[in-house]
Amino acid sequence: MVKSANVLTLALFFSINTLLAQNATLSGKVKDARSGEALISVNIVMSETLGTTSDVDGSYRITLPPGRYQVSFYYLGYKDHNETVNLRADQNLELNVRMEQSAIQSDIVVVSAGKFEQNIAELTVSMEVLKPEIIENRNTTSLDEVINQVPGVSIVDNEPQIRSGSGYSFGAGSRVMILVDDLPMLSGDAGRPSWGFLPVENVEQVEVVKGASSVLYGSAALNGVINVRTAYPRSIPKTKLTFYSGYYSDPQTAEAKYWEKTPIFNGVNFFHSRIIGNLDLVVGGTFLADQGHLGPVNRVDQNSNGETVVEPYKETYDPFDVYRANATTKGRFNLNLRRRSETVAGLNYGVNFSWQKSESYSTLLWDSIGVGLYRPFGAGDNASAATFTRQTSGYVDPFINYISSTGTRVSLKGRYYHLNNDNNNDQSNLSDVYFGELQVQQNFDALGIPDFNITAGYMTQHTDGESDLYTGGDSSGNNTATNLAGYLQLDKSLFGRVNLSAGVRFEHFDINDSSESKPVFRAGMNYQLARATFLRTSYGQGYRFPSIAEKFIRTVSGFVVVYPNPALKSETSWNAEAGIKQGFKLGNFGGYLDLAYFHQEYENYIEFTFGGWGPPSAPLFGLGFTSLNTGKSKVTGLDISLIGGGEFGGIGFQTLAGYTYSKPVTKTPDFAYAKDASGDITYLTTSSDTSGHLLKYRMQHLLRADLELTYRHFHFGTSYRYNSFMRNIDRAFVEFDDDPANPAGSLKLLPSGIAQWRREHDSGNHIFDIRIAYDVNPRQRISLVVKNLFNTEYSIRPLLIEAPRKTSLQYSVSF
Repeated sequence: MVKSANVLTLALFFSINTLLAQNATLSGKVKDARSGEALISVNIVMSETLGTTSDVDGSYRITLPPGRYQVSFYYLGYKDHNETVNLRADQNLELNVRMEQSAIQSDIVVVSAGKFEQNIAELTVSMEVLKPEIIENRNTTSLDEVINQVPGVSIVDNEPQIRSGSGYSFGAGSRVMILVDDLPMLSGDAGRPSWGFLPVENVEQVEVVKGASSVLYGSAALNGVINVRTAYPRSIPKTKLTFYSGYYSDPQTAEAKYWEKTPIFNGVNFFHSRIIGNLDLVVGGTFLADQGHLGPVNRVDQNSNGETVVEPYKETYDPFDVYRANATTKGRFNLNLRRRSETVAGLNYGVNFSWQKSESYSTLLWDSIGVGLYRPFGAGDNASAATFTRQTSGYVDPFINYISSTGTRVSLKGRYYHLNNDNNNDQSNLSDVYFGELQVQQNFDALGIPDFNITAGYMTQHTDGESDLYTGGDSSGNNTATNLAGYLQLDKSLFGRVNLSAGVRFEHFDINDSSESKPVFRAGMNYQLARATFLRTSYGQGYRFPSIAEKFIRTVSGFVVVYPNPALKSETSWNAEAGIKQGFKLGNFGGYLDLAYFHQEYENYIEFTFGGWGPPSAPLFGLGFTSLNTGKSKVTGLDISLIGGGEFGGIGFQTLAGYTYSKPVTKTPDFAYAKDASGDITYLTTSSDTSGHLLKYRMQHLLRADLELTYRHFHFGTSYRYNSFMRNIDRAFVEFDDDPANPAGSLKLLPSGIAQWRREHDSGNHIFDIRIAYDVNPRQRISLVVKNLFNTEYSIRPLLIEAPRKTSLQYSVSF
């Protein structure tokens, strides 16, 4: 019996070793085709079998049964690379690969549409991508400057609009989700983006999803997503310093200049990344001292005894102080750490950190046209309507990621986001956001089900808000909000031509003592009609719960009084889209031309509305703004965009351009959604222009274009933006105007001249920028950047003048 057992054991041993001996090994290194730099974490997939990723020096190794394999290499920003290999038993095959960067924009890889890597041509939704070169080449000091260049996107007084999906909300609530590395970056109390806090010094790329994205990203993604993806180090350490200095030109309206010295700005960005063993290290930061283009103001502040002190404005330049109505001084430091486990293959963990201190002035309204165009309303008084803010903002993001050899990805991400605005006008606010998300993805290629991906996740977000602004819910100004959600998305490719996507999300909100829950759904299809022709269609639902600010704000800014509305309800929407993306390659020029029709409808649309919401004894006899559910609305339109690049006659070029037409209208113009002392409040009674029933604060025509040319050591770039006339605004601003030529004026409480300005500027605005750069050597570059080249005097959001010509000299060095 023992002898038989020994024989059986010996036979089993030799059988196992025989089976193992029959396997083959495929190994090699993956590098950049031009620089020879090792590429880390390249996805390497074998059709219907196992996959792996490259490690810190670009090497990979995998054991496979003998056979014929299609080996595909995928890496963000590079062209897909495919190889066919035949493996024999016991063979050790070395396959080294050099991947080419997708310089002609025909192979763009993104993650924001489905939370996993996809080729942009195969998406079921519209998306635009900004590369870091355009951010740096334009001497971008705040990311909204360059995002405003994206086709279909406009920034109205810091508020993002995508395809006219939102208007102007006085800084409360956003229908566009802002993300940094897939984590939300909207303030917890107001739902407002902090553009100046986003890391311009460390950007891998910016992905802009156009259309409802609530299934994957939640409430604020009603109209789309802007995802800023930061970079991790490559195999070669990199250090970069950028210095810049510049000035604002005098305004076209000479009498509006009431200051003597030219406003200037100076700044520096730094970035360093390297790999230290199994540790990825990224360090970055910035310092900016910008006097701004508006005029100087007296500072109203409090001393250590709590007494109000007025400091007259000064003309001298102090980089650590602000005395102009939109001046900013800020310093930021950020750190990314990621460690790859030595003992568990596919495991990495780390923390990202960013912290910023700043001082700034901001203003809501100009004083008047003419002499008061660059002076904030009320600047002649000590209690100027310009708000002085000392801001502290920062986040800490711990994370753990695991990727198995069978295609399972597990990630656990967290974020603590702190924002403290210490204002000089009893409008200080503080919010702390605690966010966590567990996500599991399963790619079934390695399990014998090709091109099938499941993404499931659960997230929680809690906000503690504290401010004298938000006393409409709790008289103490302390409010809390909690959001819980679970989501599931399925993505499947069929027949090598069809990509299907479907998802569901269930949201639950608590804000103080009220709560609400709702599911949302999405589905889409992409069909590859020809080699470079992709048809797509999608449907998605949106759901947005009001922010703390929208429900509970109570404040006065200048003549604008804002009242709370605790009864405010959530808004819902659905979005449908049909589009075609046509890839092309003409010689050395290639890219994509995209055409999309979009249709979005809203229920309980939230809008700040003017009326008599306070008692007669209140400021302005109780007149002011409050958030209301205004009924049903609809936005339809066409979106055309072009992204491409290449080389012709020794001249390299890159371009991003697009045109968007939208028709945003109310479906219920006569609907009385509120009452005040004057009667019913409707769209017709609150709009300055009711022709066509266009929604307020929208621009129907947007044109964007950017072109970069490179010849030897020289670079030339130009940008163009066209915004059509904003036909409809709040009637109150026109009625308050005391312009004698304004026939609609009745209250005449403001010397703003808004009616005259709108009559004289009713054809939209055309803005041109240029940039010229010279490469001193491969590591040094000198650039001249001019924004608003023709010094156009224009306004996007009524009663706020935009910057005149802005000229800067930039020097960057890498080592």
